[in-house]
Amino acid sequence: METHSHASARTGFLMSAAIGMASGVVVTATWWLLYSGGLLTFPPFDLGDMFIRQSPGSIATWAIETLGARAQPAALAGGVIVWVAGWGLLGLVVGRSPAALRARSAPLCLLPLALGLGWWSESDTGAGRVLWLLLAFGVSLLAAGALLSFWLVRLEEALREAELPAESWLDHPGDFQRRELLRRIAIVTIVGGGGSALAGWLARGVGTVGVETSASTPLLEARAALASPIALPTSEPAEPLANDFTAPAGVRPRVTSNDEFYVVDISTRDPTLDEMGWVLRVHGLVDRELLITWKDLLSLPSIELDGTLMCISYEHDNGLISTTRWTGVALRDIFERAGVRDGVVDVVCRGASDYSDSIPLAKALEATTLLAYGMNGTTLPRSHGFPCRLYVPGLYGEKNVKWLQEIELVGYDYKGFWQERGWTDLAVVNTVAIIDTPRDTLSSLSDVVGLGGIAFAGDRGIETIQVRIDDGDWQAALLEANHPPLIWQRWRFDWRPQPGSHRVTVRAVDGAGNPQLESERSPHPDGMTGLHSVVVDVV
Repeated sequence: METHSHASARTGFLMSAAIGMASGVVVTATWWLLYSGGLLTFPPFDLGDMFIRQSPGSIATWAIETLGARAQPAALAGGVIVWVAGWGLLGLVVGRSPAALRARSAPLCLLPLALGLGWWSESDTGAGRVLWLLLAFGVSLLAAGALLSFWLVRLEEALREAELPAESWLDHPGDFQRRELLRRIAIVTIVGGGGSALAGWLARGVGTVGVETSASTPLLEARAALASPIALPTSEPAEPLANDFTAPAGVRPRVTSNDEFYVVDISTRDPTLDEMGWVLRVHGLVDRELLITWKDLLSLPSIELDGTLMCISYEHDNGLISTTRWTGVALRDIFERAGVRDGVVDVVCRGASDYSDSIPLAKALEATTLLAYGMNGTTLPRSHGFPCRLYVPGLYGEKNVKWLQEIELVGYDYKGFWQERGWTDLAVVNTVAIIDTPRDTLSSLSDVVGLGGIAFAGDRGIETIQVRIDDGDWQAALLEANHPPLIWQRWRFDWRPQPGSHRVTVRAVDGAGNPQLESERSPHPDGMTGLHSVVVDVV
């Protein structure tokens, strides 16, 4: 008798959870459709964002070191899993409610959630849309809650009319009410959930999402699109890159395309900023507060600068390093207009993604520190900070704040998002040398094989590259012209392979004469160190 009672409770538990999750599928797919049309935020992704921002530093560090670029998709997946599990839990709560409250318990549970979601979304969408958010969330949640309550009431009625224990009712092949109830639940879930999800994917596929901006458009077109077209002065054009170096096949190009430039963010979705409504506020310890518009930014004398950006989470082969031709305005020109008061310690930069970091005033005043608005001749892509980001040569990517909205000069040492989680505040790039090729098995019939890769030392440049085969002597490699010093330098070494398995190792000396650190260290908290080596089989 006790076993039978436990089996019945277990089956009722599973049915309530399953019906709760089915209700969650319908409302979540509906929200996906609205989100895909740019009308509403997406709660599972909001949960992922909340998890990223509220996680202790140890968890954030573990995720980055363990998952690397996969940490963000993992947070999204985690948000979806938690969200669906939450609907299953709601099904259990409603299923265990007294019969008199059954039809009202789900809506009552969901109403606070609707209010909370509207409040959470306000920071991203603006106060003018709060009413719409509350209506959209409230109506959809309450409708889903009513549907959940209705299904659970029908389940109870079917069990009562069948006069069977729950587990027998589920397995009874001739019970029409059982089959009809399950069929209706399946139809609503598949049609309502699947249809909305498919429509959302289609909407995103044809590019109907969000606000239209000038992200990723040629700079000349961005200028022409302004109400009063302006010239786009380039007071300091970039010098031509050296072209007298032949890189071995398999070595990455000198400049990375915008599509292949690495992306790492703390947010699950990139902010969409309309450049015509965008304003950059410069304030704090300045003589004059400045409000810089998109047109103001494009009207100022600009700089073209070839530069490499490297994530502090970089490890060999994870791809978190890229090079582009930046276009922007020297930050020190902005500060000359604002007037810098005495006592400034840090320049705090805040972005639309609620991310912030700081750099010392001395670094901000260097001629190569830019308010960047262009990459490779186009405006910034949305994922890279359109309309404006910070580019600080020599410092890891964490300091290069994207989607800039505010710059504040302060008289103290400001700790940003990652510093609060235990990462370095200095963020000076460590010297690295990387082997791009060869990585495959080689034929011993090859006369000479070109080994090659890149080396990077922030804004210090690279002085020499050396290669070692197995435990042999270090030998000098040919280095691409060391100009400009802000980008990675490609190298090559011509090797006559002998049959067998060989370990190839590379090391660099930076432009200041400092050899690369050979001791191995993980990225946290100051960036990785250690030599890169690969094993090459020659047959």
